[in-house]
Amino acid sequence: MKSLYLITTVLILSACNSKDEQFCKCLKAGEELNDFSSKLFQEDITSEKAEKMNGLKEAKKKECVDYQLMSGKEMLEKKASCKD
Repeated sequence: MKSLYLITTVLILSACNSKDEQFCKCLKAGEELNDFSSKLFQEDITSEKAEKMNGLKEAKKKECVDYQLMSGKEMLEKKASCKD
């Protein structure tokens, strides 16, 4: 019986942690893409840089596929949990 209480407590506590790791990965991929693209405005574009840019775009697309239709309010809440 005690183990049932322990399992229930652990499940409840883990459910309270609303950090969405996949969303945090999406956020990081977007930041990397933004940082790199802002640097390209100040430099000459080479084929290597263009290739890296395309790779970063694909990574962001892959990481963020589940969040395309999310509301702005929900995104801000998830973003706040990523900073913990």
